[in-house]
Formats: sequence, structure tokens, C-alpha cells
Amino acid sequence: MMHSGVAEKILYHLKDKDCVIAFSHDDYRAKAGGAQKYGIEQQKMMNDRNISYIALFPVSMQYAPKIEPKHLLVEVVIDGVTTCFLAAWQVGFCFGTLIAANKINLMRIFINSLYGMNIAMIYEIISRIKEKKDTEIVHILHDYYSICRNIFLFYNDEEFCGPAPIGSPRCATCRHGENREAHYDSVNELFIKHKVVIVAPSENGKRIFLRIFKHLEDSVRIVPHQNALQTNKILPSHSVADRRIRVAYPGYSSKYKGWDAWVKLNGISNKSDYEFYHFSYEDQSLPGTIFVDTSFQNGAKQDTTSKLIEHEIDVILLWSNWFGTYNYTYYESLAANCFVITYKDSGNIADQTRHFENGLVLDSEQELVELFHDTEKLKEIVARHKITDVIYRIVENNELADELMERRLFLHSEYQSAEQQLNNDYEQTIESLIQFQFELQRKLKEVAQHYNGLEARSNELGKRYNENLAHSQQLEDRNNELFHKDIENMANIQLLTSQLNEFHANHHMTSNRLAQLEGEGFLKTFVRAFYKLIPRRVRLKLKKFVGM
Repeated sequence: MMHSGVAEKILYHLKDKDCVIAFSHDDYRAKAGGAQKYGIEQQKMMNDRNISYIALFPVSMQYAPKIEPKHLLVEVVIDGVTTCFLAAWQVGFCFGTLIAANKINLMRIFINSLYGMNIAMIYEIISRIKEKKDTEIVHILHDYYSICRNIFLFYNDEEFCGPAPIGSPRCATCRHGENREAHYDSVNELFIKHKVVIVAPSENGKRIFLRIFKHLEDSVRIVPHQNALQTNKILPSHSVADRRIRVAYPGYSSKYKGWDAWVKLNGISNKSDYEFYHFSYEDQSLPGTIFVDTSFQNGAKQDTTSKLIEHEIDVILLWSNWFGTYNYTYYESLAANCFVITYKDSGNIADQTRHFENGLVLDSEQELVELFHDTEKLKEIVARHKITDVIYRIVENNELADELMERRLFLHSEYQSAEQQLNNDYEQTIESLIQFQFELQRKLKEVAQHYNGLEARSNELGKRYNENLAHSQQLEDRNNELFHKDIENMANIQLLTSQLNEFHANHHMTSNRLAQLEGEGFLKTFVRAFYKLIPRRVRLKLKKFVGM
């Protein structure tokens, strides 16, 4: 059937068969706000614990309350990825089918927001699922839509109404009062029929909720979205004594967030004493204000706390004028050691500012403007706050996710299977370890023997080195001796060369004389023979004559 095919598609995209479902009023991945930020963190908490996160929200949120539940189109997002689009009546059928076939373990259904939601649609989907499994339902109290369609509980958008009791005459004259009784009845039926646990992130949220739902007091828990922990972290220090005070307004331009008060501050006569910053995901800044983008979607690199520290913000204006259930920006400001200025009716902001003593809770906008007119007084207040030694680190509160750890079935069965496999292989594993130990001992013995051989070889090489060193010294001495002999031989060679040259000269002279004598030899022989023929008497006279 078509429905079973869709169910199999959902099953295919689940990273983990242990899972939760979360109803949201819009796409938490694309929008910016406290409820959306919580959705992102909630998905991460579940995924970190091997629990798949299935988000359901209507495609046309604007008209969702007015459309018949069976005609509503729901976007199914599994672990942050859009998987399919289903008619509302198909959602309960598909998940009921998977539960009945024991293909998934649905551990909890979160109603993260009722704002703008079709209550009948949620009721129908949950009813179909609970036919297959009695799943726990938890409503996160981000706002007061369960009490009135105006989530801020403002009479004609002008003032906090209390909230007014159901059936109050004030509702008849309020623009949000139409069909309030029917709205309350549908929410109350959902809470009672399905035993919904209400999780308020603050004492203030619980207090306001119980003004209307007194009968559900036993079903309300307080679980803060985050925890503030003291830390030894040292923040960059800067003084406001020699510069302008830096003041930031966080959020969009809504009067419920304190925009009117922010506009008044921007019009004060001594505005030049301040630097005004607008921290938001959309630039709606007033003239002369520095805009800082604080979007947390699409892989934002910095959180708001880091940006507050980077821009050295001194004062942050959290002038919400409704009794808010939480406020992420307050805790980001606390972690950045900013001085908070808030309104007495800001709900959890005022409560936490008093608790942590990190700001001022004022009674009126007039008091706020007067404070900013006295620049030196405000500088003195901020300077005293900055020297505090107590710095807080803000971490997500994982309580609601940790509660589910023991309810996981598929991961538990995987662990059991792995444990059984280990038990089956225990003996083989031990034997392998023993063999490995023997092999290791053998290797160690070989290494020891090899080491001993290396040591002996090293000693032998050392001895040879010493011998070679001594021989080298002898060679050096012999070389020096030969060098001196070479010098002596060169001197002898020079002497012999000189004598040879002299010999050659004498030889040449002797040769010439011999040649001369040889030429003279014949004549002397002839004369000597002729001389002997002369009588002795004559020869004596000639000799006497020659001798004269």
C-alpha cells in the first residue's frame, strides 16, 4: 500500500530506530527565536545519545488553526533533513504502523510549541500513535499559547492581563478574546486525555501557567533549558572610565521585547556619551546604531556571548514587558559579564537578574531614561559590576535527554548481541592472547640475543677504532718524517742539478779542447818526426833559442 511505502521511507531515513517526535510551529532550522534555538539544541542532545529526532510542523502555519486537520500538510524532518510531506491523517498512521511492526522505539513525543498550531491535528496524530503504544507526551512551555491565542497575554496588545480567568468579561472586549473558551477546552482536553507533562523552563513560567491550569499542578515540572556554572575563566578587561559606554539591544523590533524603550534611549540628549548596538538576525537598526548579526542557523561561527565579548558590550537592555518563560539572551549576557537592565515585568529575566545580582530591575521607562541621562552614575555602576570575580559558563541542560537513555531498545539489543558474540569467542580470544604472549616472549628473547651480539660487535668496533686511532697517529708521524725528507731531497736535487750543469759546461769545454788538440795532433807528430831528423847539435841550439 502507499502508506506502508511512506512508512518504509521514514524508516530508511532514521539513523537510529530509538526515536522521539517533536511538534513545532515552524521550521526550526530556518527561523530565529528562542523556540527554534531550543529545537536545534534538542535535536543535538538526542542525536548525541543515538536517538533519532523527528520534527513535525505544518507547511502553512499561518492558516493551520483554520484548516481541517485531515487537510493539513505536514513536513517531516528526520535528524535535520526533510524526508517527506504527509497529510496530517497519514502521520499517525505511518508511525503507528512502524510501532506495531516493532521497527521503531518511539520513546517520547514533545510538543515544543502550540503557537499557531491546529490543536485538533495534534490530538488526532497523538491518538493514532497511542493506539499502538502508550507514549509519554511532554509540552515545553515556551510561551502562553495554551492559555490564550495571544502568547504574551496582553489585553488588546496594550497591557498584561493577568491572565484573565476563562470567561472573563475582559475577554469580550479584547481582540484576542474571541473563542477563548473553545481554545482553552481543546488544549485542556489534549493535556488531560493524553496525560501531558508540562515542562516549564522557569519558576515564572510555571507560576503563570498554573493561574489557569490549577488542576494540572501535579503534571508540571521545572527544567531550565540551560545551567549556569561558575568558572575560573578570565574575560578580557576594559574600563568605561575613558570611553563611551557600549549599550546593546538584542532581538527584533517588537514592543514586547522593549523596542519602544530602546527608541526612547536613542533620543536622549546625551546620546554622544554612548555607543548603541543592535544584536539581531535581521538589520532593523535605528540611525547611528551598529548592527551585529546573531543568526545561529547555517553554521554560524560565533555565538552571541562571544560577539558580546568581542564588541566589549558593557550594558545590555532586556526590556521585555511580558512575563517571559525564559530568555536565552539573558544567559548569554550573564556569560559575557554584561550589566543587564530590565523591566520589573520581564518575568524570568527580572527573576534571574535579582538572583545573580548582575544588573538593575527598573519600574518604568522614565526611570530608565533618567538613569541614562546620568552618564557618570551609570559608569560607576557598570565599573563596580565589571570587577566581579564570579564568571559563569552556560551549558545545555541535558536532563530531558538523559532520562531516555535507559529506554533505548534497539541500541540495547545491539549491545546484547555484541556481548553474546564476545562470550562465544571468549575461549578463542584467551587462547589467542596466550599464543600472542608466547610469541612475544620468543621475540623478546631474539631481541635480547641480537642485543648481546650488537653489544659485542660494538665493543669490537670500539677496540678497532682505538687501534685505528693509534695507527693513524703513527701514519701521521711517518708522514711528517717523509715530508721533511722530501724537503731535504729537494735541496739535494737542486745541488745535483747545479753540479750537473757545471759538469755539462766542463764537458763542453773539454770536448772543444779535445777537438782542438785532435786538430793539432797531426802537425805536432810531423814536427816531432822532423825534429828528430835534425842533428843533435842543431837541436840543442834550437832548444836554447826557444827557451830564451
